[in-house]
Amino acid sequence: MASAGVLLTGCAHTRRSTALDPERARPGIRLQRSLPAVLPGGAQVLPQEQLVLLPGESAAGMLVPVPFLAGAIAGAMDRSEAASEAAQLVSIDPYALAQQAWQGSALLSEAADALLLQPFAFLQACVDDRYRIALVHQLSRGDWTGRYTVHLRSSYDSASFHRVTPELLQTLLTEMREGSAVLRGLVERAARGDLRGNTTRVDVGSLHLVGNRAAGLVAPTLLLARGAELIEEDAEKVLVRIDGDPSQPASAGGLFFGVHRLRKDQLHTFRPAQSTS
Repeated sequence: MASAGVLLTGCAHTRRSTALDPERARPGIRLQRSLPAVLPGGAQVLPQEQLVLLPGESAAGMLVPVPFLAGAIAGAMDRSEAASEAAQLVSIDPYALAQQAWQGSALLSEAADALLLQPFAFLQACVDDRYRIALVHQLSRGDWTGRYTVHLRSSYDSASFHRVTPELLQTLLTEMREGSAVLRGLVERAARGDLRGNTTRVDVGSLHLVGNRAAGLVAPTLLLARGAELIEEDAEKVLVRIDGDPSQPASAGGLFFGVHRLRKDQLHTFRPAQSTS
């Protein structure tokens, strides 16, 4: 099988994304307000929220020649940015939206062996000075993990995102509410065995997947999810399953893992998979 992603380090541990199936889903699903133990390198969790900031490249590394000191300064800058944005975004709660979206689902369960569902969102600062939002429902039990991600329609320039207006919050809330409903539908279909995919493989690229330069050098438009499994495609969107290493920085493919619903106008590359040999 073709490589499912571009990984920039030889020690990266690619995790295979496998389908949820009726047997695995049989005990049901239990929502939990928590975040995965493994998040992309450099991620900053917004205080008290199910929101994960993926900061852009920091200028600190260019200003301070000592790598350790540069990392410490960049980390402090990122934490300050996270706290500032949290104050503006406190009304956005992916967990509460998931609770609303999943009301009435026959899959909901309090069984001890139910699949754990963690709803959260990535807020990615991208190279074009815009933020892109990915809403996630991550499922896990034992050594199996499945991730379902909807990439929201709107992106936001940095100035607007740091001075959040009621209009921006309303747009974000509306799109997250719609995304939560879509995610419920995807998970329920997967639980019925309807999202197993096929043998079609594609190379996919989007700033929603990789929004920043890897190691400050490689343009994000050159980083593709190679050999992704094409589950569905229509005139407006694609549904793909990608292998990946969720511990990598977002700029090195840390968002690749799982099933992604992307609009075609969010893609810069979408083509039949090309051999990497």
